[in-house]
Amino acid sequence: MNQQQALQLFLPVLIVLPILYFRMRRTAKAQPLKLGRLWIRPALILVATGLVLFLPPPGQHVARHLATQDWMCLVLAAGLGGVAGWHWGRTMAIEVHPEDGTLMVSGGQMAILVLGVLILFRTGLRAGVEAEAATWHLDAVLISDALIVFSAALFTLRSIEMYIRAKRVIGAKV
Repeated sequence: MNQQQALQLFLPVLIVLPILYFRMRRTAKAQPLKLGRLWIRPALILVATGLVLFLPPPGQHVARHLATQDWMCLVLAAGLGGVAGWHWGRTMAIEVHPEDGTLMVSGGQMAILVLGVLILFRTGLRAGVEAEAATWHLDAVLISDALIVFSAALFTLRSIEMYIRAKRVIGAKV
């Protein structure tokens, strides 16, 4: 491993770890849940995912054609991301603030740890794919697209689950 490869592998880790640490500290505290804005982040992520998948890559004039097995891989990634997102959403504690009646949410620290593991796995996978793609006959672009689809499904289903549960919490308090 040369110096540039080592830097590409360890620099994301050195950036991600402090961010996750501060994120874990913040999610442990209850924060207001704005139910009307819960759709914004997933919508932006889904639009960005669609742009990445269906627009031509920079420098090319034709979008990449996805074969049937590529679609199956993307559907599998979306399914796994959806399941992970649903379970992540279930780890979020949603309650009504007793004094002012607003929805409050606090996240589970385990979910942030799982997200950190996913980021580190993606970084390691990218390094492994770049090094062994020809030997293993892997499509690095398809793997990258699958990770993007996984993430989009993860954050979308997390928000949907939180929305459904928040509505139930509001209904139970009325």
